[in-house]
Amino acid sequence: MKKEMRRKDRLVSEEKAREIIEKSEYGMLCTAGLDAVPYAVAVSHVLYENIIYFHCALVGRKLENIMENAKVSMSFVSKAEVEQEAYTVRFESAVVEGTAKMIEDEAEKLLALQLICKRYSPDLLEGHLDYIQPRLKHTGICRIEIDQVSGKVNKKV
Repeated sequence: MKKEMRRKDRLVSEEKAREIIEKSEYGMLCTAGLDAVPYAVAVSHVLYENIIYFHCALVGRKLENIMENAKVSMSFVSKAEVEQEAYTVRFESAVVEGTAKMIEDEAEKLLALQLICKRYSPDLLEGHLDYIQPRLKHTGICRIEIDQVSGKVNKKV
């Protein structure tokens, strides 16, 4: 069930929220397994259509949680500036809720890794396939199907 944002004056459009996601250097992935214990970890992400991809190891707590409970959320902050005189932080943030799964299809894994390389290493695109190919089988790719996106901005008026 979608909850209403308390500070509606800070709510931004879905388009702006997606821009925030694209500008953010990383996202905080939040998972919980069957034990319902929350776990958050920073991941390098790329937004592609209605999907977020990130790369990871093939084992670990976040993957165990996703296997037990595929519902996840991610939080992104593209800007945060302390304004001491106003006792506040001026920020741009977004939150995604969705369903995560590990990708087994090699073509989709390759696409995701190419998108990640394009985002984080745009100056090295010419040689990115040489880098990706030998690592493809040893790299995990997670896909989050986005169910909901929201964004919030605290800017000077």
